[in-house]
Amino acid sequence: MDTEMDDWDDSTFLLVFILLQWMNHRNVVAMAVVQAASAVPTSVPGMSDALLLLGGAVMHGMSLTSAVAAMAGRRMDERRRVWVLQRSGGVWEDLQRLGGRHEKLFERFCRLPRPLFYEVLARITPHIQRQETNWRQPLPAAQKFACALMRWATGGFYRQSAHSLGMRLASGLRSNEDVADALINEYGHLLQFPTGQRLQDTIDAFERKGFPGCVGAIDCTHVYIEKPRNRRGECYYDRTGQFSVVAQVVCDHECRITSAYVGSPGSVHDSRVLRVSPIYRQAQGGTGVFATGSEVLRDGRRVGRYFLGDAGYPQLPWLMTPIGGNNRTPAERVYDDCHTSARSCIERTFGRLKKVWRNFMRRHIANMKTLCKEFMAICILHNIMVESKVEIDPEMLSDDSSSDECDGQTTARRRRRGTRRRSCGPPPPPEEDAACAMALGKELRESLIGHVAHHARSTAEPVAALMFFVCFMFSNNGKRDY
Repeated sequence: MDTEMDDWDDSTFLLVFILLQWMNHRNVVAMAVVQAASAVPTSVPGMSDALLLLGGAVMHGMSLTSAVAAMAGRRMDERRRVWVLQRSGGVWEDLQRLGGRHEKLFERFCRLPRPLFYEVLARITPHIQRQETNWRQPLPAAQKFACALMRWATGGFYRQSAHSLGMRLASGLRSNEDVADALINEYGHLLQFPTGQRLQDTIDAFERKGFPGCVGAIDCTHVYIEKPRNRRGECYYDRTGQFSVVAQVVCDHECRITSAYVGSPGSVHDSRVLRVSPIYRQAQGGTGVFATGSEVLRDGRRVGRYFLGDAGYPQLPWLMTPIGGNNRTPAERVYDDCHTSARSCIERTFGRLKKVWRNFMRRHIANMKTLCKEFMAICILHNIMVESKVEIDPEMLSDDSSSDECDGQTTARRRRRGTRRRSCGPPPPPEEDAACAMALGKELRESLIGHVAHHARSTAEPVAALMFFVCFMFSNNGKRDY
């Protein structure tokens, strides 16, 4: 069948070529006649009519030649044998338009305002821009950056994101990994604990909530994946009945991510993820942010730098957890309430992170290494947006979702029979003097409970006095008697 089509194409090409040559020769003869007729005196009877008819014939022949050439060109375009598929600009052309409505469209697809987009692009272009060769015209760096942002923002598949920007599937795959590597190389310093004045601002912000010396809140979230290939599936099968990897994140009071550790299997508990993360080694060795000083509590006890964590973490000298339970004293209830209020920044961070970059609310079919790079990249983009004070459209943050939930694709959870749990992930470091560390952590928490209770009373009294004054003024209808 292919041979017959090839023969038909060759015959058509030969016929069109012969027809064009004949019409070309005819036009040459017609022009020669017109040129000869122009030398004849116009006083000859009927010469004007003859010249008019001859000119019309020449124009008609030229129009037929143009039509045949256009038809032949379309036919050759349809049957051409080139390995590159032609694509239209599509969304990429729409993103390049300027104006009010187009700016909103740009932010909806790329999440970054246009000036911030080009500011980040200027720094990562040397890492993602390919060289032009005799056989290849490279894609623009801006187009590759936009493709990666669109996929992370909309949660679409590689094929959808690449095709909408006029790219092939392989180009979309490579561009996402290239952009993630470039962001990590250029902006990796944003995922570090603050120093100097910014660290002091963080400590002051948590101290105003009753926790002196606190440098951030810590928690884990799940990034859902399909069953990983060539790996032990039971290790990635989490408590929600899905396959996932765990991401541990630390943030400050402004929801700025200061540390991210992703890649542990989904069945691993949060406390074990903590023990195999770099933060645990820094805390045990007293390096990094944990070596920046200490604070004095109300009872005179000194407390170093610490994080606020939920009940899934162990109570350690550098990690304060809530009390919980039903037999709490009033001071312990106040401590738990203040702890929840101060630790809410990590929940807001997860909410914004997953609602802005919706790709991490759905199940992934991706290389595990690439998935970890992409998560680190969106953490960097999150910090860039926080630094630039980018306002997020409330529609993207309207619906509520837990940090351990995905979107509608996972509402129907798959339940499987329980499997025998085996050790998954890297082995944790040996825990020396764990009992002493937990005992010291509980002692520090007891001192902190008294400090937080006193802080709550001292801050509540001025508020109560102010409320009494306001009520008194409204009861007198704004009239004061002296």
